Parts: sequence; C-alpha cells; structure tokens
Amino acid sequence: LNSATTAANSASTAAVNSATTSQNSATTAVNSATTGALNSATTSALNSATTAAANSATTAANSASTSALNSATTSALKSATTAANSATTPANSASTCAMDSATT
Repeated sequence: LNSATTAANSASTAAVNSATTSQNSATTAVNSATTGALNSATTSALNSATTAAANSATTAANSASTSALNSATTSALKSATTAANSATTPANSASTCAMDSATT
C-alpha cells in the first residue's frame, strides 16, 4: 500500500510540477508581450509629445524673431526715408526758387 501511495504521490507531484511549469511559461510569455506593447506605446507617446512641444517652441521663436525683424526693418526704413526727405527738401526749395527766379 505504501509503495502504491508513494508511486501515486510521485505521479501527482510530477503532473502538478509539469502543469505549474507550463503555467509559468505562459505567464512569462504574456508578461513579455505586455511589456513590449507598453514600452512601444510609451515610446510613441513620448516621441509625439516631445515633437509637439519642440514644434510649438520653434514656432513661437520664429514668430517672435519675425516680429522683431519686421519692427526693426520698418523703423530703419522710416528713419532712412525721413533722413532722405530732410536732405532733399532744401535742394527742392533751392530748385524751386531758381525756377521761380528764372521764370520771373
């Protein structure tokens, strides 16, 4: 009886161990697949967020730069135009006077 019980216990233990090993393998495979999917999704989300933030910052910097350049260019052109007008006005006046005198 003891011998039969021992044999039955051994067979039962072997079957339980085999089933447990199979279950562990299946669980490991699921964990591995889940980890891979999560890593991929996380990487993709981080890349998208980083790209969006970088693009937004670049756009803001470009806008500020464009605005500053436009303002500086407008100011410089106004100053140059005013200076040219100031320099031209006396010559125009002198020319007008000379023409008036010649006409008279």
